[in-house]
Amino acid sequence: MNETISAGDLKNAHIMFHKWNMMTFGDFDGLALFIRIVQAGGFGAAERATGISKATLSRRLTALEEALNVRLVRRTKKGVVLTAQGQQLYDRSRDAFMLAEEAVAEVQDERVALSGTVRLSLPPDMATAVLAPALIRFKARYPDVMIEMTLADRRVSLIEEGYDLVVRMGPVADSGLMFKKIATLPRMLVASPEYLTTHADLKDPQDLKDVPALAIRRDLVEWDLRNHAGTTTTVHPRIGFAANRQTILIDAAIAGLGVANLPTFMIEQALKSGALVRVLPDWEPSPVEMTALWQKDRITGRLIKAIVTEFAEAFKDGQSPP
Repeated sequence: MNETISAGDLKNAHIMFHKWNMMTFGDFDGLALFIRIVQAGGFGAAERATGISKATLSRRLTALEEALNVRLVRRTKKGVVLTAQGQQLYDRSRDAFMLAEEAVAEVQDERVALSGTVRLSLPPDMATAVLAPALIRFKARYPDVMIEMTLADRRVSLIEEGYDLVVRMGPVADSGLMFKKIATLPRMLVASPEYLTTHADLKDPQDLKDVPALAIRRDLVEWDLRNHAGTTTTVHPRIGFAANRQTILIDAAIAGLGVANLPTFMIEQALKSGALVRVLPDWEPSPVEMTALWQKDRITGRLIKAIVTEFAEAFKDGQSPP
């Protein structure tokens, strides 16, 4: 005999199925933390990236493994190593969480999106001259943003050290990161007038090998030069004075210690005052690129992009920074 299923029975069946499904797996927070741990490469880096303690991250990962009844990672002194099941779970769930984060970011209003803490690593000279003033202006417009700025010459690891945004000088070789060129900075060979007076025979790029040069580092220095006819040459100068601050190199050049290859905007005042003059005016060094890098799946994407735009505006249309 056929029995009629009432609407109430259907509703109860749906509720029971939903409860069964949630009981089967409901630890989506734990899954999100698992993805963050894998992206960071270990608990310490994930702690810096998320602000959640290593102990809590480890406990949540263990709870996730128990809920799934499967080992996802092997803990090592250097970090975590995915098991076959862990790799499968990460590969299949990472893109879904990225889409979810993007969806959340798209529906947030500007007040919510442009808030929260941002950790940045910036090159010291560029930060002092341009990027820090730009961040101060940004903070004035968006007071709910907490900015934590670190100045570093070295190439920090964005993920492992928990930075949201880094700015680097020179070519970028990182894979798996979002990046945007902020500016291309022209450079110039300069020295003090007194120095050139005592080195009047400095007429060709290869002559630079015989004079003391001023540079950021002492080894592996190359100056790529181009003249107005399009001819290029590379010089490996003899370093007489090294410092990891370009502002110090400016002072050293003014003091007559040698020839420096410096961003033009940083020496405009010294050129106008006559404290520095061009060396080999027919030849120009290759410009240096400044690039911003950040993780592509950060929920703070709108905030990061807004800051990067602020940086780019400081160099808009190739103008000198303020």
